[in-house]
Amino acid sequence: MALSDEEIVLQPLLKLPKTKSNHSSIELESVLSDTEMPYFKRLRRATWIESKLLCRLAAPAVVVYMINYLMSMSTQIFSGQLGNLELAAASLGNTGIQLFAYGLMVNSYQ
Repeated sequence: MALSDEEIVLQPLLKLPKTKSNHSSIELESVLSDTEMPYFKRLRRATWIESKLLCRLAAPAVVVYMINYLMSMSTQIFSGQLGNLELAAASLGNTGIQLFAYGLMVNSYQ
């Protein structure tokens, strides 16, 4: 059975089994392929679905960066009470540790 050009264009790129992990992807594909819905309503719904997917992926990184920032900020607040030299030492120490940690993460992916 030969498919017309329009039917080929409207087919999803990936045929994945329906599981909980790719439910949003299937939902996004169905919203984008629904030509009866007005364009801006489709765009709004697709943006909402894509935002949910991105938040699920980015949330752990955001939490790690916030904790890292709060730890270095609290260290600098406490060492700032001791004096200028101690504040400078704590700031350099935090920067050195962060660079070392990021270097470990980069080297682990290569």
